[in-house]
Amino acid sequence: MNDKITPQHLQRDAYIYIRQSTGHQVRNHHQGRQRQYDLRERARALGFSGIIVIDDDQGKTGSGMVDRPGFATLLSAVCGGTVGAVFALEASRLARNNRDWHHLVDLCALAETLIIDGEGIYEPREVNDRLLLGLKGTMSEFELSLFRQRAREAFEMKVAAGHAMWEVPIGYTRDEHDRVEKIADRQVQSAIAGVFKKFRELRSARQTAIWYRDHTMPLPEAVRGTRSQKIVWRLPTETRIRQILKNPCYAGALAYGRTEAKVTFKNGRAQKSSSRNTKPQEQWKLLLQNNHDGYIQWQDYLENLSMLESNARSREPNGSGVAKQGAALLGGLLRCGHCGRKMFVAYSGKGRLTPRYSCHGGRENRGSASCQSLGGTGVDRAVTEALLEAIEPAGIEAAVLAMKQFDEQQDEQRRALELSLQKALYEVDRARRQYDQVDPANRLVASELEARWNVALEKCRTVEQQLECLSEQRQELTNDERLRLLQLASDLPQLWNQPSATFDIKKRIVRTVMEEIVIRDDETKQNHLLVIHWKGGVHTELSVARKATGKKYCDVDTTTLELIEELSKVCSDQTIAATLNRLGFKTGGGKTWRLHSVHNARYLHRLTNHRKTNAWVTVEQATEELGVSHTVVRRLIRDRVLPAKQVVASTPWIIERESLSLCEVQAAVQAVRNGRQLQTADPLQPEFPFK
Repeated sequence: MNDKITPQHLQRDAYIYIRQSTGHQVRNHHQGRQRQYDLRERARALGFSGIIVIDDDQGKTGSGMVDRPGFATLLSAVCGGTVGAVFALEASRLARNNRDWHHLVDLCALAETLIIDGEGIYEPREVNDRLLLGLKGTMSEFELSLFRQRAREAFEMKVAAGHAMWEVPIGYTRDEHDRVEKIADRQVQSAIAGVFKKFRELRSARQTAIWYRDHTMPLPEAVRGTRSQKIVWRLPTETRIRQILKNPCYAGALAYGRTEAKVTFKNGRAQKSSSRNTKPQEQWKLLLQNNHDGYIQWQDYLENLSMLESNARSREPNGSGVAKQGAALLGGLLRCGHCGRKMFVAYSGKGRLTPRYSCHGGRENRGSASCQSLGGTGVDRAVTEALLEAIEPAGIEAAVLAMKQFDEQQDEQRRALELSLQKALYEVDRARRQYDQVDPANRLVASELEARWNVALEKCRTVEQQLECLSEQRQELTNDERLRLLQLASDLPQLWNQPSATFDIKKRIVRTVMEEIVIRDDETKQNHLLVIHWKGGVHTELSVARKATGKKYCDVDTTTLELIEELSKVCSDQTIAATLNRLGFKTGGGKTWRLHSVHNARYLHRLTNHRKTNAWVTVEQATEELGVSHTVVRRLIRDRVLPAKQVVASTPWIIERESLSLCEVQAAVQAVRNGRQLQTADPLQPEFPFK
């Protein structure tokens, strides 16, 4: 027996610490693990009767970056004074960092505990043994660092040569030389390409995910560890769409070092988190463009990233954000011209449909009122007019493109289902061939293959039904509809006000051509001054009158109010509403006129209802009172014998009742009754007075 082992040590327990650094070592290095367990025999040979094995840290590294519950148990036992000796195959099994190693050595020295490895027995209280243990711990840490450095250098050299040493995203696979190439499955290729196309159309990852879910179009996902050989199809989430859009591999680039480990400190110890931090592109370790065939170009990839970033920072100084729901056309685009902050959107009014733009700069910094707050209806209207004027030359081209996209969208869904049907038919044929090759007497295998065949047939039948349903729902634009679309393209205001033109579509159009809009008040506080920043760098200035106190932008215009007041002389409110609708006049809210609309306009604007005075008559009423035909009355009006007023063309003539008693009118009516023809007055023929 070694003279370092005393009876006091033998009265305590022998702790055997067993650890393998990775899960790969645990699964494959069985002999190395058995050598550590054989330390129990050596402990018995040295005279220890109580032997405790600690193997809780299997598959955990000893670098100090992860928690090791087994090592913590060992330290607690040493501090408790119940450990006579700590057994390990070598020092690197106990710790690969100086902090843990020297902490253990110090505790063993205080508790008079021995450290025993495959090479010797060490007493931590002796200077020579302590020096040797310190060297062993330092060499163990250095050895780990050297292994990592060499492995990392070899890894990075191979990556720099264009080899992918990790799992490639779905849509790609690695060949025998770890080169990246597109997957041979055309269905997967079409699905991945469709994601980028749909995102460029909708300009939002969330809207793209919603579109795929609404149309029940799943996307492929590769099962980890199968080198894209096993693929499952699931409906995508917004996170999944973002992962595809942000991966530079789809742009034909091989990128390395895009993320870094997130290190946190807990109880004075550095720990690696399961999540990772994303680094900016200029800090990537390696970027090889045009390394393989991409689904998009590199410039398209950068534009997609810029679009995602802009959508995510809608309230930051330089971001417009994705179009939100609501009637505010300029939400995310307006910037305060006084403090430079983005303006917020709020809604008020009935149903909270009236937008209002506000800047909170004053409240945030000074605790006072906001910089400015303004109603959105008038500003939206002015910007819409400027927008339609700017894009009017491209109206016909946009109509043709819309018809093309309408056809392409339906063809895209059909193409995806056709590829799914081809895959399903292959699975059915494969299941049938497997069933035909089995021995019918082997019912255990035959029944399982038969069940797989039935599942494949059911899946094929489901895809066929979806394809038939899509064919029945397919809509073809008729020649009349195409002609109507081209006609609307030449009249953009009418197309913009179509009920089918939703706010979402309008906002996407605005964001396509406008970068932002800076708004402020002029010196007189009478007008809003707008500076529109168009895409491409062109600026346009607009001036929008501020609404007066108590006045709304949805108020009826002055011309319509005058028309209502004048028509009240001879028309009922029902007739006034019909006349206004026939002439194309709208209410302040953009709706058609009704009986209650006329009542409300008269009440709100204190208009006079002349109909109660009975002082005016229409042509029909004049014919009854004069006892002549409509033709005679209209001729008298045309010859200016009978004074009459017509506010707007196609509205009823308004005749003052007292004018029916004029001598000229009565003389003309009497002449008609006597059978004489009225003389037509020629305004170009002069009259000569004869005496």
